Amino acid sequence: MEVNPASPGELGGALVDLITRVTEKQGAPPFGEVLQAAMTDPDGGGLGYASVARGRLVSYGFAAANPDGRVWTLEVADDSGQPDRFLTGVVQSMDSAGIEETVLWLHTPVIDPPPALFTHERDLYRMATTLPVPGSVHSPAGARFAGFEVDRDAPALIEVNNRAFDGHPEQGNWSEQDLVRRTSLPWFDPLGVRTCWIDQQLVAFHWTKVHDTPAPDGGALGEIYVLAVDPAYHGRGLGRAIALDGLDYLFRHRKATRAILYVDSANIAATNLYRRLGFATEHTDRAYRWTRGA
Repeated sequence: MEVNPASPGELGGALVDLITRVTEKQGAPPFGEVLQAAMTDPDGGGLGYASVARGRLVSYGFAAANPDGRVWTLEVADDSGQPDRFLTGVVQSMDSAGIEETVLWLHTPVIDPPPALFTHERDLYRMATTLPVPGSVHSPAGARFAGFEVDRDAPALIEVNNRAFDGHPEQGNWSEQDLVRRTSLPWFDPLGVRTCWIDQQLVAFHWTKVHDTPAPDGGALGEIYVLAVDPAYHGRGLGRAIALDGLDYLFRHRKATRAILYVDSANIAATNLYRRLGFATEHTDRAYRWTRGA
């Protein structure tokens, strides 16, 4: 199998067709939202790799650097039936490009990466529940909930995010550019970024999302996109309180009847919080790490 560099723009409709075929076959899109945004950014520095068989695009992989600038994230759409050979070619190309470390995210159980190249590292649960969830929204003592004013609140939100996700490969170490990329997404709703303040200081936030695809019952499909609490304010019930505030916003103001979220399986505290709110696991994404020379 021949694997060649190719940007998303070069492939045009062929890539759209491949993504559609793969999504239908595996029941989930092959590329997550962050990489999809990076694929549309010609100045983002991402790397794309394609394989063509009998004149048809059958495999495509795209990688972009994480906020830390060292580790890259890779995702693939494969309709060749030979994902191991394609991934081997992609790794060889990334090695030649001087990339030291890559995390491959797979959104389907159909693909098993070559064990000689990739080591299973962690799993990401997609959890879901119907709305509204049980429980009333109450602000903890001294806390105030509000929406998000981008120009005013952006620096504080970045600080809380980076403290809450310190060391996290994808969510940690956000820059202003990382935030701009997300607030530029078409579904961004500043009122849907629920913020929590104590003594004029941002201490937690719950970034909600509403999907274009409706819930099974026809209502809107909401998501806990990011939920973060400043570690200095742990133990005050802020995580549950702002989670309920965001879910209430999705139900009352965005007419969502179902909510999903993604959480690292190793984050026991967060997973237990979401289960107490009524969320249950419905899908698992898997992450595999490739390290140059390992």
